[in-house]
Amino acid sequence: MDSTKKLNTYETVIIVSASYEDEDIEKILKRYEEFLKNNNVEILEIEKWGRKRMAYHIKKIRTGYYFLIRFRSEGNFIKKFERALQIDEQILRYLTVRLDKKALAYAEAQKGKPVTSLEEEYDFEDVNLNQNLDEQDNSTNNQ
Repeated sequence: MDSTKKLNTYETVIIVSASYEDEDIEKILKRYEEFLKNNNVEILEIEKWGRKRMAYHIKKIRTGYYFLIRFRSEGNFIKKFERALQIDEQILRYLTVRLDKKALAYAEAQKGKPVTSLEEEYDFEDVNLNQNLDEQDNSTNNQ
């Protein structure tokens, strides 16, 4: 990489089907690790979050294997990386974000802490969206 170009820090969370064997998941992870290295991207960290139940089905699949890759690269690399993820049929979902200074500090503070699922943090069974919508309708009618 040209040292005069600005490098940003990014992190990408990738979800693959949890039905894959551990060896297959490792192969997928290694493939993207090699892809990043071959494009002169500095890999800062790879976190394996493991199998987690998703909040909703993706392609009729309810459980995914999550991993996060934190890396430094030029901004124009992201389109190439996301295109590779998009055309890979083994990838259910992915999300790449650029980290600012506050996000980097937060990521450093979170190192080593276990990742919880959304369902553990929030009880979706108790959420009644219709009740909340009815309350909003009543408040607008009273005005």
